[in-house]
Amino acid sequence: LQEKICTKCFDPKYIKFNFSYIKYDRNFTDEHKAQLVKRMIVLSKETYIVVSQWPKNIGFEIEDKNKLGISLETPPAFLDRFPIERFNNKYGIIRLYPNNNPVNARLIGVFVNKIFYIFYIDINGELYNH
Repeated sequence: LQEKICTKCFDPKYIKFNFSYIKYDRNFTDEHKAQLVKRMIVLSKETYIVVSQWPKNIGFEIEDKNKLGISLETPPAFLDRFPIERFNNKYGIIRLYPNNNPVNARLIGVFVNKIFYIFYIDINGELYNH
C-alpha cells in the first residue's frame, strides 16, 4: 500500500481556542471569565478570514514576538509540539474587552491553523499595552 499524505485534513474556517498552555493573571476574576466566553462567542461566529480583517480593537492582531517589546516565554511544552516555524515566532493578541473598556486586558498566544493557543491572560496591560 502507498501512504497517502494528508495536505488539508484539518482546515477549520473559524477560530478555535485552546487553553492547554495558559497562565492566568492573578487578577483574573469571574467577571473576566464571563467576558472571555463572550469574546470567544463573538470571534467564533464569523470566519477567520472575516475576523482577521476587523480592526485590532475588536478582532485580533499578530505581532512578531521580538517587536512586542516585552519578554514573553513561549511555553516549552508548546515548542515541543510546534516548532517556531509553524507560527513564525508571531504572537496573536486579542483584547478581552473591545476598545479597552473597562480595562486594558489582553489574551496573548499563538495562532496555528486557526487555533488560538492562549499563553497569557494579561488583565492590567502589564505584558502588552498597545
